[in-house]
Amino acid sequence: MDISIGSNQLRNTNGIFVAQDQDLIKVEHKPEDGSLLLSMALYNPAGSQVAKLERNEWTSNDQDRFELRADPESVTVIDNTLKGVVLLVKKNGERGIQIPQAKFYLPGGTVSEVTAEQWHVGNKMELKDADVDLQGGGIEIQ
Repeated sequence: MDISIGSNQLRNTNGIFVAQDQDLIKVEHKPEDGSLLLSMALYNPAGSQVAKLERNEWTSNDQDRFELRADPESVTVIDNTLKGVVLLVKKNGERGIQIPQAKFYLPGGTVSEVTAEQWHVGNKMELKDADVDLQGGGIEIQ
């Protein structure tokens, strides 16, 4: 699957974002109809896990902090406490995914933010206009 994240093109991925040796996010197409499915572990600024989404279904979501808006073409996770979009994922063609906007915390509390111009993770990683073939592998968030 090809993923466009901000201004970056990550080609030939397995749709899994890995942080600190943990699968943090998985984006996939539902085999029956091609609609988007999102799995994601959500953390607070202190780095503690506060919710878990599995294939567009909450397995945990303390005090309904997060809201899921999903249709076949897009999935949006909203943080009702911090009043912002956590992750917006859209279909981009038959097998592509676009992530135009995101702001979420990793285990340990580091923030990962996606804008139209770049993808930035804490003070360790910044990608702008990258075009990378991941040869079927996952996307490492450092």
